[in-house]
Amino acid sequence: MNYRHSFHAGNFADLHKHAVLLLLLKAMKPQRQAFTVIDTHAGAGIYDLASEDQTRSKEAERGIQALMAGELPGSFEPLIEAVRGVNSWRDAVQLYPGSPWLIVTAMDADDTYIGCEVQPQVREQLELAMGMTPTETHVRDADGYEVVGEESAGLILIDPPYERRDDYERAAQAAALAQSLNPDVVVAIWTPLKDLETLDGFLRDLKKRTGAEILVSEARMRPLSDPMKMNGSAMVIVRPPQRIDGEVAAVAEALVDTLGEPDGEARLWRL
Repeated sequence: MNYRHSFHAGNFADLHKHAVLLLLLKAMKPQRQAFTVIDTHAGAGIYDLASEDQTRSKEAERGIQALMAGELPGSFEPLIEAVRGVNSWRDAVQLYPGSPWLIVTAMDADDTYIGCEVQPQVREQLELAMGMTPTETHVRDADGYEVVGEESAGLILIDPPYERRDDYERAAQAAALAQSLNPDVVVAIWTPLKDLETLDGFLRDLKKRTGAEILVSEARMRPLSDPMKMNGSAMVIVRPPQRIDGEVAAVAEALVDTLGEPDGEARLWRL
């Protein structure tokens, strides 16, 4: 694949995805014992925002760096603290923690993290990052969609690049497959928001395959008028924890208010 997460690390979609991910981990913590999380498209773990990719894209400059340069929304406090934790100076943002780092630093010592990454150079970076954490971690050179059918987990994050035509279908299939191993599994799926037709089709397929309650958080940074652009971000949660809606809504609202265009919009609904 041509996709490099280092090009997009710390952009508005990462902020949405990672803030909601931390809310999920927090909400699930009181009711869990030994806990396994599968990250199907893990990436490098930590990203250098001074890299050549970021110099070209400037996505972090318009994302995490812009967020921390202004008045920080309270709903982003857990993510902001995690970002500060990997940087030498409190509000200087040169490094950005990806989902693997955020997950393992929120887990307990008896929990297990499984990160799937098929790109050799990125996987090597992930192994180095995970080697610095006390949590039991397993970095797999494997198709994350297939791993969810081999390992029972309490939480699964599905975050593909959506370069393949079948990524939406495979994400829905993986959610259903995970349920066959653990009917109580919570599956969080990130998707780009380009047009409503794509999102609606994916949600219909996901609902049909899983039969479970689904929580959808949309952060529309601009109107969905040009399907060739990534106009926003959606977090789709299968079997969401109870009493999480308000906090999830606050994340998308703060993101749109802080970094979105004047006609942007945040939406939250259950299916």
